[in-house]
Amino acid sequence: MEHRRREPAKGVFRLVLPLPFPGLDRVNAYLLTGDEGVVLVDCGIWDPAVPDHGYSELVAALAACGVEVSAVETLIVTHPHADHYGMAGRLLEETGCELWMHESAREDLLVYEDPAAATEEVRGLLAHHGVNAAELGELTGFEDWRSYVSSPVGATRDLRGGETLTWGGREWTFVHTPGHARSHICLWDPDQHILISGDTLLGAITPHIDFRGEEDGNPLGDFLRSLEAIEELEPRLVFPGHGRPFEDGAERARVIARHHDRRLGAILQVIRREPHTAAEITDAIFGEALLNFQRRMALGEALAHLAYLGANGEVERIEQGDGTYLFKKLPRRGADGG
Repeated sequence: MEHRRREPAKGVFRLVLPLPFPGLDRVNAYLLTGDEGVVLVDCGIWDPAVPDHGYSELVAALAACGVEVSAVETLIVTHPHADHYGMAGRLLEETGCELWMHESAREDLLVYEDPAAATEEVRGLLAHHGVNAAELGELTGFEDWRSYVSSPVGATRDLRGGETLTWGGREWTFVHTPGHARSHICLWDPDQHILISGDTLLGAITPHIDFRGEEDGNPLGDFLRSLEAIEELEPRLVFPGHGRPFEDGAERARVIARHHDRRLGAILQVIRREPHTAAEITDAIFGEALLNFQRRMALGEALAHLAYLGANGEVERIEQGDGTYLFKKLPRRGADGG
């Protein structure tokens, strides 16, 4: 693809890198420049289907901004999903740069280090929630992302959130925003009210919230709290992980939160008269005419919403004799006058 210089804020360059996925064919990385050197935020995917696995695209995008890849001193990964992290191993090998990620990224990297175990866990999860045996193989065939990651490298510096990075005349603060991924971080410039949002805040689509069966996990609850934190920051300008930069991040956070509130209401409507499995709820909410990867994502979204409703005491999970679960709507607290 053709690369050009994009500088949406002084010293902050947007790199647009290709992705091999229908409907999601671009990802953003951001280049921070200054007298201190060069920092790269996210790095694109390792694509097994193209020459040199797409590394030349990253090199060309940097060159369009007048930067050689060898100048990159630090790579900050907002979250270790393959489209933002896949090129990290190759970049570290070529440049010797540091890699900064949130400390909980260690857990997220396990899906690359032992994909068979991760796939088996998801197969068990979906089976418990009403997916029939004939579908399980097709729906879990997307869990092994190793071919899109050059190597599953760990961080040289762990972040917790709250740290600052002074670079190019700006003081960036790292904000931990779990939900889309437990290890997700954003970069916040409080002086100019600029947010590098990764996939926590997107302008044209809502970020995918997945549930993978974590005990007491509540990724949607985490995500909604992250949106509240962003709303309080009131970003004037947002640099997202996909799509063009946009203004008024607080309003966008509210819009996404309202989207999930409507989804929660729709799920409660489905189970208002009788309990259903998560698979049945997914079909009712998203429809049955989905491709396999779309259905897998829809199931993850539905389960994330059900986990949230369960944590809030609005639904009860009932185990049946065959080991599958049904979800039952509970009366509203105080509805009996108590």
